[in-house]
Amino acid sequence: MGKNISLLAGSEYHLLDIIHNVEKTLNEGPQDWMNEVDRGVFRSSTMPICDMDGNSVGVTGSTDDITEIARLSQDLEIALEAAKTANRAKSSFLANMSHEIRTPMNSVIGFSELALDYEMSEKPREYIGKILENSKWLLQIINDILDVSKIEAGKMTLESIPFDLHEVFVLCRTATIPKALEKGLMLHFYAEPFVGKRLIGDPTRLRQVFINLISNAVKFTNIGTVKVSADVTETADDEVNVHFEVRDSGIGMTPEEMKKVLEPFAQADYSTTRRYGGTGLGLSIIRSIVELMGGELSVESTPSVGSKFCFDLKFKTVDVQVDGSGAGSEIDSEEIKRPTFGEGEVLVCEDNRMNQEVVRRHLERIGLRAEIAENGKIGVEMVQRRREKGEKQFDLIFMDVNMPVMDGLEASAKIMEMGTGIPIVAMTANVMSSDRELYDTSGMHDCVGKPFTSQELWRCLLKYIKPADNTADGAATYYDDELLTELRTIFVNDNQNIFGDFISAVNSGDVKLAHRLAHTLKSNAGSICKPELQKAAAMVEKLLSDEKNLLTKDAIDLLEKELAAVMRDLSPLLGKSSTPKNTPEKADNTGVSNMAIAFADELEALLHKGSPDCLKFVDVLRAIPGNEALIKQMEDFDFDEAALTFAALRNNTEGGNNG
Repeated sequence: MGKNISLLAGSEYHLLDIIHNVEKTLNEGPQDWMNEVDRGVFRSSTMPICDMDGNSVGVTGSTDDITEIARLSQDLEIALEAAKTANRAKSSFLANMSHEIRTPMNSVIGFSELALDYEMSEKPREYIGKILENSKWLLQIINDILDVSKIEAGKMTLESIPFDLHEVFVLCRTATIPKALEKGLMLHFYAEPFVGKRLIGDPTRLRQVFINLISNAVKFTNIGTVKVSADVTETADDEVNVHFEVRDSGIGMTPEEMKKVLEPFAQADYSTTRRYGGTGLGLSIIRSIVELMGGELSVESTPSVGSKFCFDLKFKTVDVQVDGSGAGSEIDSEEIKRPTFGEGEVLVCEDNRMNQEVVRRHLERIGLRAEIAENGKIGVEMVQRRREKGEKQFDLIFMDVNMPVMDGLEASAKIMEMGTGIPIVAMTANVMSSDRELYDTSGMHDCVGKPFTSQELWRCLLKYIKPADNTADGAATYYDDELLTELRTIFVNDNQNIFGDFISAVNSGDVKLAHRLAHTLKSNAGSICKPELQKAAAMVEKLLSDEKNLLTKDAIDLLEKELAAVMRDLSPLLGKSSTPKNTPEKADNTGVSNMAIAFADELEALLHKGSPDCLKFVDVLRAIPGNEALIKQMEDFDFDEAALTFAALRNNTEGGNNG
C-alpha cells in the first residue's frame, strides 16, 4: 500500500487527500475521486483489505494520470460550444437570407404572371414564360435549403387536420403531369377509398413528399411509367395504417448509390447534378418529413430497371357525412377560377416599392382597390382616421412583417386593440419565422408567403371578401339587370349570322378564324350568363386549338343547338337598340379626348380584366370621333384587342398633350 501511495502521489496536497481517503475507506468502504494538482490531473481509488473474518486490516489503492484525457475532454467541450454557436449563426443567416432572396423573387414571379395576362407576340411570351418557370424552380431550391435548416433546428412542425387522401393525389397529379406528358411517360395514381372517413394529418407536407418523389421519378425516367399508390394494410375504428409507394421504370441505382441518395447535399452520382440538375436535398427532406410523421422511407432499386420508394404511416381517422354516391364532402381543387370582386378595398402595408406594385396590380386585376401604407405606423393611422370619421373600413389588410418605423406585428396588435374587426393577413418573405401563434397573438388572421402565386392570393381573398358570381370559365362578371339586358341585346343583334360564319370558316379550312369565332362566342356567352352555350363553345374552341381541326359532328351539333336555344330566348330583344337616348353630342377632337382621360384609368383596368362593365363607357366614347374600332371591339366582347386599341389611342392623345 505504501509503495503505491509514494509512487503515485503528485504533491503534498494530493498525498494528504490520499491519506484522508484511506481513513474513509477503512471506515466506510471503497472510495473514488479525481484531483487536479501541479503536475496534472489524477484519478485515484482505494478499497479496504479484509481478513478471513471480514475485518479491515489494510487499504489498497491506485492513481492514474488522466491529464491528457481531461485536456482532450475540455477541448471537445470548447469545440462543441463553438459548433453550437456556428449553427445558431447559420440559422440566423438563413433566416435573413430567406427574406432577402424571397423579397425580390416576389417581384420577379409577380410581374411575370401579370405580364402573361397581356397580348404579345410569341417570342416575348415564350421568354417571359421561361422567366416564370425558372423563378419558381429557383424558389423551390431556396425552399429546400430552408426546410433543411428547419429540420436541423427542430423547428419543422406538422399540422393535424382532417384531409382527403384522394384529393392529395389529385393535387399531386396536377402538379406533376405536365413534365410527365412532356417526356411521354404514363403517370398512374391509385388511392384506396375511405368512404365516410377522413385521415387526420398534415396534407401539405404529405403532398410535398409525393410531389418530390414523383418529380424525381419523372426526372430519372425516359421511357415507361411512374406509379403512385396508397393501400390500406390495417384498420381499426379510429385508426388506419397506409402503405405508400412511388415506383418508376427509370435509370435505377446500385446499392452504393442508394446509400447516398438519402443524405443531405448528396446525389447517387455527382454527374447527375450536371445531367439532371437539383440540389441533392429533396430526398433528405422527404426522409425527415416521413420520420416526423412516424414512418421510415425505404428504397429498392436496380440499375436500368427502376426504383421504388415506399413507407408506411399510421393515421387517426374522423367520420364525415357522405352524399348519395358515397363520396366525401367537396374540397377545393388545385386550380381555382379567377374571381372578380364587384367592390372592396384592401390596405397593403408594405415598404418595398416593387412589392407594393405587384400586390396593387394583382388586386386591381380582380376588381379590388388597393391603398398603400409604407410602414406599419402609417397603416395604423389610416385605420384610426377612418374609425374616427366613421368611414367604411378596409375589407382586408395585407401586412408585411418586416418594415421600418413600425413592424407588422406591432401594427397588427394596435389595429386589433381598436376593435375594427378587419381581417389582417401577414404577407411575409421571412418563412423561417413562421410561428403562427406569434401572428395570432399580434392580431393576424392568416399568412401569405412571398413570393405568392395568383392562386395563393385568390384563395386567401376568397376567405374574407365575397366575390361576384363567377362564370363557368373563370371570367367573372358583376353588373346589374339593366347592364345584363343591354349585353344580351347587343349579343342577339350582333350574332345572327355567327354560326353560318363559323361553318364557312370550317369548310374553307380557315381554322384560325373558326377558332377565333368559337372563342368570341364562348366569351360572349359567359358575359350574358348562358353557361350551356359557353361550355359548348369552349369545347369547340379546344378542338380547334393549335390551328388543328379536330372537330366532331357531335361538338358542332351541340354548339348549333345551344346557340339556337339562346337566340330563341333572347328573340324579344331582337331589333332593339342598346344605346340610351341621351347620347352626348360628338366632340371635335379625335382619339381619346381630354374628357375621356378622366375615366381612362378605370376603363383600361376593366378592359384588362375582360369585364363587360367597360360597356358603360361606350356612350361617352361614341361622342368622340376616332373611337369606332374601339367601340366595335368592346361590343364584340373582344376585350383583349380593345385593351390594345385603347392603349394606343391613349398614348397618342397623351403624347400629343405632352408635345
